[in-house]
Amino acid sequence: MESDNMVTVLQHCQVSPPPGTTSEKSLPLTFFDLRMIASSAKHLFFFECTSISKNQFLESIIPSLKHSLSLSLKYYYPFAGNLIFPPNSGKPEIRYLERDSASLIFAESSSDFIHLTGKQTRNTTEFLSLLPQLPPESMSHDTLVVPISSFQVTLFPDSGICVGFHLRHAIGDGHSVVKSFFKTWASITKAGGDATFLSGEFVPYYDRTRFRDPEGLEFETIVWNVLEKITKEEWSRPHHPKPNNKVRATFVISHATAQQLKKLVLGRYPFPSHISTFTVTCGYVWSCLAKARAACGEDDNEMVHFLTEVDWRTRMDPPLPATYFGNCVLPSLACAKKAQLTGSDGFVIGAKSIGDAIHKSLHHTGGVSKTVKNLAREREAASKGWLLECFSSPKFKMYDIDFGWGRLKTNEELSIDDCEAIAVGDGQNEGETEIILSSPKPVMDAFVSIFSLGLQTLDEEVKKLGANNFTRSKI
Repeated sequence: MESDNMVTVLQHCQVSPPPGTTSEKSLPLTFFDLRMIASSAKHLFFFECTSISKNQFLESIIPSLKHSLSLSLKYYYPFAGNLIFPPNSGKPEIRYLERDSASLIFAESSSDFIHLTGKQTRNTTEFLSLLPQLPPESMSHDTLVVPISSFQVTLFPDSGICVGFHLRHAIGDGHSVVKSFFKTWASITKAGGDATFLSGEFVPYYDRTRFRDPEGLEFETIVWNVLEKITKEEWSRPHHPKPNNKVRATFVISHATAQQLKKLVLGRYPFPSHISTFTVTCGYVWSCLAKARAACGEDDNEMVHFLTEVDWRTRMDPPLPATYFGNCVLPSLACAKKAQLTGSDGFVIGAKSIGDAIHKSLHHTGGVSKTVKNLAREREAASKGWLLECFSSPKFKMYDIDFGWGRLKTNEELSIDDCEAIAVGDGQNEGETEIILSSPKPVMDAFVSIFSLGLQTLDEEVKKLGANNFTRSKI
């Protein structure tokens, strides 16, 4: 057994699909996947289960999770495979060979489960020991072989269990990873190893031939050329988070609060191009964080940007099935003047800017072709000044994940520690939206104050504007 940062490794194993069930496969990377080649996904899911002892974990939970993961990999084989980088900078692909496997660690933690699963400010370093490192890359006949996934299940005796994953993002977006694979693994575990429900809508769709290129643009080449400045070593470097000076906390926007925020936007812009709980939540957080950074003396450029990813599955021509496995998101980049975001109308301007950007991404002429052609230009624009990225999505319904130990208690998106980003997801209660923020402590302290004060005066602002009298068929 190995011990590190209050975590003791109980077992480290490699899990493959059941023998003879999965043939050797190669899966080409689309331009959607290539965009994510240098990124990784890091997430922790916490389940409160006070009735599970260490003996039960060793004798029952560990064998059950190994078996259910193996059955899941029969359908989701890329998680057991590798990213293959051929010689001479050729475009990579995902390859699965017989006996390839995914890394799975079982561990025990002596940390305070209640503290870690709270919403209050906590140090980001407290979570690092719960996240597995990705296995190292290797060379085979001048070909770089890069493992795709690693999983860790950590027991907090008589308190709960944390399930964490660390993945190369080229394998798939959040829809594929969380909504499809992870929920499948959980469901098979809960069903006691019964995978018979995996049919029809639950079977992943891998076909890449439906990606049309009507203009002959060779999208993959365009995206690959944008990434040429990144060396092969950078693509393959381990993405394990390192200690930093950041803290993290979780904030909640209730359904009622989201409705009030919408009223404020509609009161000033009666016919916005796009308004939703997501846009007003992100707009409010963007504005509060801009004000917090300004209060801490952060010197941002005049223009600031907010980047979120938009799912294109149903917007492709022809549309892809909901079960399509891979990446199928493209960026939506909102911009605003720093002075606007920090002003009295900062939230409304932020929400409208995000809504306008999403609407433009989805409805401008040219569709995916124009979006891909604009990638390099938008990438350059986003690099100037402060860029806030948004990860995850309320549509993933993370709180529905159930391994049979009860409903999810909370989750932590660790990828936001690596950059300026927030994670937005569904909440514990119906209609809630949760926002996870990771930032330096002075900024966090300022944000907490600004965020809470703004919500306390929200009803007053709505009344002042007369927005309670503003009606719309659907807000």
